[in-house]
Amino acid sequence: MLEIGLRVVRGPDWKWAQQDDGEGHVGTVVELGKPGSNTSPDKTVVVQWDSGSRTNYRVGYQSAYDLRVYDNAPIGVRHPNVICDACRSHGIIGMRWKCARCFDFDLCTHCYMALDKHDLTHPFFRFETATNTQGVKVPSRSQSLDTRLIAKGIFKGAVVVRGADWDWGDQDGGLGGQGKVQEIKGWENESGRSVAAVAWLHNPHVANVYRVGHKGKVDLKYVHEAKNGQYYKTHLPVLGEHIERLVPPLEISQFSVGDKVRVMSDIDLVKQLQEGHGGWNIRMSDVLGKEGHVHRVTERGDVRVQFHIGDDNNQDQSSTSVTQQNRWTFHPGALSKIHSFTTGDQVIICADEQRLRQAQKGHGEWSHEMISVLGKQGRVLQVYGDGDIRVSVNGQSFTFNPQCCVPLTTTSSSSLLNSTSHNTLQAYQAQQQMEYASSVDWSLQGGSSIGGGTTNSSSCKQMLIYNTLLGHNDALSSSAIVRDAAQGKIQAVRDALNKNPQLVESRSGDKSALMLAAHQGHIDIVKILLSHGANLEQRDADGDTALHYACFGNQPDCISLLLSKGADINSINSTGCSSLHIAINKQLLECTKRLLGHQQPSIDVNLQDIYGDTALHDIANTRVFGSFTGLDELTSCGTHPNILNLIKELEEARQQTSLVPTEGTSPDRSNNECVDGRELIDLLLSVSNVNFNLKNKRGFNVLHHAALKGNAYVTWRLIELCRQLVDSKKDDGFSSLHLACLNGHLLVTCLLLRCGHATVEICNSRKQTPLHLAVAQGHSSIVILLVRDHRASTKVLDEDGDTPLHLILSKSQQSDESCLTLLASDLIPQMPVDYRQTPNIVLAAFLIKCDAPLLVKNRQNKLPLDYVSDQKLKEYFILLNRSTIIKQVMPNTSALSPCIICDECPADILFEPCKHKISCKDCCIKMKRCILCQLNIDAKYTHDGQLLSSPSINATRHMHRLPSTTTTSNNNSDGEIISKVVRDLETKVQELEDGQSCSICMERSRNVAFLCGHTACSNCAHPLKTCHICRKAITKKINLYS
Repeated sequence: MLEIGLRVVRGPDWKWAQQDDGEGHVGTVVELGKPGSNTSPDKTVVVQWDSGSRTNYRVGYQSAYDLRVYDNAPIGVRHPNVICDACRSHGIIGMRWKCARCFDFDLCTHCYMALDKHDLTHPFFRFETATNTQGVKVPSRSQSLDTRLIAKGIFKGAVVVRGADWDWGDQDGGLGGQGKVQEIKGWENESGRSVAAVAWLHNPHVANVYRVGHKGKVDLKYVHEAKNGQYYKTHLPVLGEHIERLVPPLEISQFSVGDKVRVMSDIDLVKQLQEGHGGWNIRMSDVLGKEGHVHRVTERGDVRVQFHIGDDNNQDQSSTSVTQQNRWTFHPGALSKIHSFTTGDQVIICADEQRLRQAQKGHGEWSHEMISVLGKQGRVLQVYGDGDIRVSVNGQSFTFNPQCCVPLTTTSSSSLLNSTSHNTLQAYQAQQQMEYASSVDWSLQGGSSIGGGTTNSSSCKQMLIYNTLLGHNDALSSSAIVRDAAQGKIQAVRDALNKNPQLVESRSGDKSALMLAAHQGHIDIVKILLSHGANLEQRDADGDTALHYACFGNQPDCISLLLSKGADINSINSTGCSSLHIAINKQLLECTKRLLGHQQPSIDVNLQDIYGDTALHDIANTRVFGSFTGLDELTSCGTHPNILNLIKELEEARQQTSLVPTEGTSPDRSNNECVDGRELIDLLLSVSNVNFNLKNKRGFNVLHHAALKGNAYVTWRLIELCRQLVDSKKDDGFSSLHLACLNGHLLVTCLLLRCGHATVEICNSRKQTPLHLAVAQGHSSIVILLVRDHRASTKVLDEDGDTPLHLILSKSQQSDESCLTLLASDLIPQMPVDYRQTPNIVLAAFLIKCDAPLLVKNRQNKLPLDYVSDQKLKEYFILLNRSTIIKQVMPNTSALSPCIICDECPADILFEPCKHKISCKDCCIKMKRCILCQLNIDAKYTHDGQLLSSPSINATRHMHRLPSTTTTSNNNSDGEIISKVVRDLETKVQELEDGQSCSICMERSRNVAFLCGHTACSNCAHPLKTCHICRKAITKKINLYS
């Protein structure tokens, strides 16, 4: 069960601090890792947390599992014929919980987890899907009270805003609009608990539905979380763990080449079984329920089946007579063997009377005398042409449907069980056959149901898979000497080898006695086995030798002993890992010393695994405890104090997290295990023949890998040893600085710039600088470090024509809040109060103040300010860096540009407050707004600093000034009235003249019109080629007559 849309919480191997906003917070799987991916490799998933953060986590990668499945209802899981016995809901969605003590008692997840329905002392079975009929037993809830947590996230009552996958315009009232979740529900019949009904504050009477897991999309993120009751974390399934991890591998296949088999008919169960066993193809549905022959059995136990579509047994009435050859690979559990009985075969009769009655119809019919032979063993007397068989049981003979009989081996089972022979394995196999035959569910014989519903048939089939294929392998594949070697029983091992030296190569499963003894550190037993000729290079199914096992078990003494006896130090397993890979990955200092110290032959530290990683690549994952000594060098290099303080805070938080033991691991560490990874790192880097330039299959060299993982100590040491790697690029053009900035590793970025002298404006294949990546990911502290401390250019365009300012203003998700601290003393106090706590606005203001261009259009023909809908914010950004705009508009200050209206006179008039010079004295007279930036014009100044008179502005000012200058006497009221009338008339005349006067010269009347609708006088219109108002090309001039 690994699909997008699953709702998850943190799991057993979680080590990522508060990325999920705290334990108990819920997220959604939105992307599955793919082999070869640089960002999310195989066995990882990307999770969109309800809080808004998004990153990838391990679901089997490096055998670690970071997540548990909180709810699988959003991917459409439903148990259609099951009713919750608490809330009585029909068709349980999501996981189903069945009481292990009470008969037929089921609960839905909400009743089981949040409401604690039923007896808390009863254990339950967890069924994750309708086809998962075996179930996983979980302890009683009363025993799990200490694992109980409260689920938090986007649930009923949460206050939300638009999120990562928002695609619904301004339904929320615009960017930043908040709403309240009214209900979490399903999307029709496709999925359950996958959408949220939200009422937005601007329109609270209407609730729209938005995705919260439906098809792997999340439209929302919370501002204020809501609670959804409790859950028992250890009762939830671990994301990424499959059935194959819970059962031992098959050692003996029940199928042989040539066997006749039938495929089960349950398409859902077959699809589930096929995962990891050849996969599912839609054409396989043509052979469901049909018969074929085993073509071969693969090394891992899967069965290759050949079907003859034209055969009578498989042919529909409508099919053609042409035989078509088809071969498909199946999980063995999807097949049932069709037995061909012969005279003399020993069989077991069906023990279920009701099913036998059903099966006998048309096959010899039912007889009351058959009751006495139910479940008994008999012998085949005759095989009829239609397949029915005559069986003798205790002196009686009956005709049976062959589906009612299970064959035993040709050798008498009783003679095998009673034999005095020492062949205990053969006797055990016979006993297993007897037990299987007596416990088999007869509805599965022949691959179809004899009676009962499909649910029972599917359930019994799954039980058959577990009981007959997977349930009894330990005894079949175990050996006493292997068990004794693993348990350290020296005398028992010695005695067994003295009696039978051949037992030295005994195996349990695919593991030899030498492997397990080396893993457990039983060095005396290792010596005994080696003295009896144990094979040092014997391998298990994964290709691991005894030397690998000694490393896995952290047994340095065993490593030295095996090497001294000639073990191949450079032996690799099926994943290409050497013993050194294992020791480095597990941070085993003493084991690494023994391997590196061995001479003749010496170890090859440059061996690459199947992913191309060397042991040197793997040290990037090494944990380093304690303070990082490189901070002193950063201080001496002049790093800004605020940046240093932030780095110290992050390092302290990392140390606190590193000291907390991971859940499920022992808090006390072995004496040989590396407590601080620095010694291990220094040990490996000191090897003389190490090749620092080797790249893995994803194109990462060792410095790239250290920058990707954020390992500051490894980065620092590599800079000291191989400075030439700092600016080296991957195939996609990414350098170490790109990787550190992309992933938000502030300390590594600082080291690469200060100590490694990395090129700050290095571009990748998409023309992106490290600044582009840091801005796009919202790593504001790195943005400030690059721009303020290292003068990174804010004007570089990527392949889409975007500057960093385009990226920050177009981001829907907020950047991290470190910029609020780093800029608290200089920029933020000068900002409007409304914008001081919004990281993206603060960061954009910072970039603008550092000369980020406002007038550069990207390939979508958009300016940075086109992404800003708030007019006040847009005006603030324009005012913030007026000098930058002037430089862009008038790059040559020594020679004035021509007026953009008449294109004749120099543009020598300065507008306040925008400081633009775009117009001449004559053309600016009527302007009330700057044509360039659309700001209101408060004043106009000539080149010599004099305030320019403007009819539109001065008329208003003159109106307010006249009363105080024309009043000659307070007692002369008639004079005041006359003056007021005169002023009004003058104003009206002026307005009429302005309305008829040419807007360019303000002297002559308008008598020429352009097709765009604007007018001018004939004298001014004659030289114009573009309209002085709208700047459109003039294609025709029309004379006006009054």
